[in-house]
Amino acid sequence: MSITPLINGSLNIVTTDGCTARCSHCLMNCTPNKKNKVKFDQIQKCVDQAKKNYELKLVVFTGGESTLLGEDLFRAIRYCTLNFLKTRLVTNAHWATSLERAQRYIEKYRSVGLSEINFSVDDYHEPFVPLENIRNAWLACKGAGFDSVVLANSHGKNDKITPSFIQQFLGENIQISTPETRTMGDINSSPSEDGTTYQIYENTLQKSGRAEAFDDNKFDTIENQNDLACPCTWAVNDPVLSPIGHLWACCGIPSDNNPILDLGDTNKEKIKTILNRASKDVLLNAIHDLGPLKLCQFVEDHSNIKFSKEFCGVCEICSALTNNKKAVQILRDNEKTISAMIRAKRSVAELSNLLSQNRTGK
Repeated sequence: MSITPLINGSLNIVTTDGCTARCSHCLMNCTPNKKNKVKFDQIQKCVDQAKKNYELKLVVFTGGESTLLGEDLFRAIRYCTLNFLKTRLVTNAHWATSLERAQRYIEKYRSVGLSEINFSVDDYHEPFVPLENIRNAWLACKGAGFDSVVLANSHGKNDKITPSFIQQFLGENIQISTPETRTMGDINSSPSEDGTTYQIYENTLQKSGRAEAFDDNKFDTIENQNDLACPCTWAVNDPVLSPIGHLWACCGIPSDNNPILDLGDTNKEKIKTILNRASKDVLLNAIHDLGPLKLCQFVEDHSNIKFSKEFCGVCEICSALTNNKKAVQILRDNEKTISAMIRAKRSVAELSNLLSQNRTGK
């Protein structure tokens, strides 16, 4: 029983837990006062190890505000480029205070080989990063040679800044992608005439991080909670290097010292050692194959612990589960039963695939 680490070929690096903004929905609880940063030497070491042992294709730099890494960020992007790796940068565009300044930044990022760039834009970033910055950054990226330029939009019920608002603000009919379409392989995405895919990535607001303090009326309610009873295929497939050098199972929630999702410390162990151990962990396999909601239901059936019945997303469920030490202990105490559930799920999937192949004659 194991998960294949880095199967998607992506290593995510949370460069810092600091940020120029203090967004009220921040999943990572970042603030201007936090100062943890990944050093270039550590990025280099982890990229080397991941490339040596896995089919690494893409390195994603995120945060916090990733650009606070300064010159080490440019060095890291250049290093990845020289090692034939694509790179993606996630930023709030605080630096794009004018079109001319935005163009200088974009030129520098392209000069070191940055492949993709994502801009965070929603109601919660706007008080700290004016929408005009987003316009400047967006225009500066036009024809710059990126593989993709994405506006990452997270919104809840009654929020102003939605994909349609962004389209109207920028005066363009921009492609819209969702987590569902990305899972299906971005079936709606296609490049523009200059070869770049310009896109809005739409995601719903979740009750995680600082957004836990929001009133319920801020969120889009999932009436049928069983709609969230899906596997998390990101777990261990898309590992994350944290600002203090820990390796997380995924980028869904901050996971330093999380009893399940904090896989280990790269300052003390090699990435291969950490991921080999994680790939065999029963609970990580359960999150990957059964999904966090199924595990919450298992805990409720085997204890007096009760979880919310109004979750808004899978990552939110995973946070509630894995940060509950008593719930985690219940799962650890029942690993044999959970292992049997995973094997049964995989057997059904294998049988289904076999029958499908027989029907199509493959």
